[in-house]
Amino acid sequence: MNALRRLIGSHTYRYLTLLLLALTCSVAQAHESSTAYLNLNLSDSESTAESKYDAEYELSLRDLALLIDIDPNKDSQVSWAEVKLQTSLIEQLIQSKIKLESSAQACQITKFAPLAINTRGGFNYLYSNFALSCTQPIDNLDYQILAGIDANHRLILTQANDDTALQVLAVGQSPLGSQANTGWMSTATNFLKSGIHHLLIGWDHLLFLFVLLIPAVYVRKQKQLIAVTKPKAALLEVFWIATSFTLAHSITLSLAALQIVSIPPRFIESLIALSIAFAALNNVVPLLRVRAVYLAFVFGLIHGFGFANVLVDLPLATSARVLALLSFNVGIEMGQLVFIALVFPIALLLRHTQFYKWIIFYIGSLISILVALWWFFERAF
Repeated sequence: MNALRRLIGSHTYRYLTLLLLALTCSVAQAHESSTAYLNLNLSDSESTAESKYDAEYELSLRDLALLIDIDPNKDSQVSWAEVKLQTSLIEQLIQSKIKLESSAQACQITKFAPLAINTRGGFNYLYSNFALSCTQPIDNLDYQILAGIDANHRLILTQANDDTALQVLAVGQSPLGSQANTGWMSTATNFLKSGIHHLLIGWDHLLFLFVLLIPAVYVRKQKQLIAVTKPKAALLEVFWIATSFTLAHSITLSLAALQIVSIPPRFIESLIALSIAFAALNNVVPLLRVRAVYLAFVFGLIHGFGFANVLVDLPLATSARVLALLSFNVGIEMGQLVFIALVFPIALLLRHTQFYKWIIFYIGSLISILVALWWFFERAF
């Protein structure tokens, strides 16, 4: 090990060790997109001195359970009766964590409608409808749901009767109305960023790319792993893997996002986990003697349905949905390129070392199998 440390350099060794530890700890839980929805509808007001809104807010029960105990009997089955018992706490949560403002003055929630349960993308969501009274049209939102709990949580804000007024917001302060850049450019920018964000926090998608990339610097000869002599060969392999994965997931992402094909999310998420386990196992024990580019395409079709969960239930017209789809897909490719730019140079640099062969390739693949199987049983059962 000391010889290995001297071979690759002490700083590089420490960096790679920390990277592996971070990967092992972080991928213990796969990313499931945490998304809430807020729709604002300016209602008719008899008084010209104030603006009245009808607001609809939806938060997944999975996320709500992180904030309020909605499973008091601890049976892992949340019933409508259990949610309804917490009505008072839920209303307090909305009032304290979702603050809409006009001209620096907070809007007042004047009335809550009865709570309900809605379904989005196969997940159960709390549906809350409430009336707002503001001195002027809303121009700012202070959104603090899951602040300090889930940095990846996003709010999709829409305004009724305006298919282009859509924003994808993080936790914190966000300008709205005339201060926000709405319209098609805003939709494109928002979903471009959302695509990058979704790929880079999607540990299951990143782990799949990882197990496809790490063998790219090897060729198999008589059941032996031989490091490629020319970097160009490995670079071309990575190019074809990325292209194949992109083509495949773009097909199914489009079919699902445009609501042409619909598959239950739990089934898709379980298949994604199995695809990772199989690709990693194929690294260790070549079950299919095919290039990784073919695995990238076949399994990329499955991953595309997973990407589409963000777009399926958005209240968008067809033109706006197509724009969001294209922007989101470009964002995914940009995120994918960032990940490849981080991983591939390391693989290329260390391809001749025993550290890469045994720690990164073999042990990394074995850890990937175990993590993917854990995800599968978690998602399927």
